Amino acid sequence: MYATLEEYRNELIQNGKSKNTIDTYTRNIKMFLEWIESITKEPFNNVITQMDTQTYSKHLTDQKLSFNSINSKITAITNYADYLAEHGYMPHIKVSRQKGHSDPKVEVLKKNEIYKYLRYTESSGNKLHIAIVQLILNTGIRESELCNLELDDITISERKGSIIIRSGKGNKYRELPLNKDARHALSDYIQNGRPETDSKKVFIGQRGALNRNAIYKIINKIGQKSLGKNVYPHMLRHQCFTVMAKNPEVDLKTIAELAGHSNVELTAKYYINSSKEEKENAVENLSFF
Repeated sequence: MYATLEEYRNELIQNGKSKNTIDTYTRNIKMFLEWIESITKEPFNNVITQMDTQTYSKHLTDQKLSFNSINSKITAITNYADYLAEHGYMPHIKVSRQKGHSDPKVEVLKKNEIYKYLRYTESSGNKLHIAIVQLILNTGIRESELCNLELDDITISERKGSIIIRSGKGNKYRELPLNKDARHALSDYIQNGRPETDSKKVFIGQRGALNRNAIYKIINKIGQKSLGKNVYPHMLRHQCFTVMAKNPEVDLKTIAELAGHSNVELTAKYYINSSKEEKENAVENLSFF
């Protein structure tokens, strides 16, 4: 890793940023620095110019990345540029985010698709995969939180259970109740499928505790095998809270607390708005006569 990027990462840790935020920022910055080096054909010299950020933003647009994804990457670069300026590596520069508005992308499976997905998962008999899928789908836990889950964070009895998220997004602590499906899958995996290990992490693969990339590959592979389409962990998280939001007996504040959102407005932005399919159907079914 670049020396100043490692120093920057350490400062984020000291400032109490969550592991997920730190990993996302450093990953986006590293991609940007590698892009600069590919253009200049020279090692990065700890100086970022306004032209660099403007050209990179256009490069991301040409790659057809989403509006929100581009601005997320630019935010990380802005933060790093401020760090370099504050530590005397370069002068302060103005980094412009792309202007406009885009609703958050909430992609979920249709009812028949989620049935096929779950049926394939269950029929595989893989207790690790079943536990991961059921836990995300029935609690909305993020993949980073799933990776950090430890045995001591789980409480399960015959009729109820819960898990503790000790450091979620924004370092937020929260407790998530487990329904029958999640309890059964998690208990079955821990008692009959989890390999013997000294690690306290719940989810263990052949090479040790699973990381985010391993979780993604598991969820995606099941999607390709059962549906022939791209399924990812956050899609199952969205599935959980989208179904909740359509239940009139569940209020928005409850969903926000379960999702670990900073405010109810964020939850409404994600799960109360119409889906892409609903918008397409509304336009398709227009009739003026």
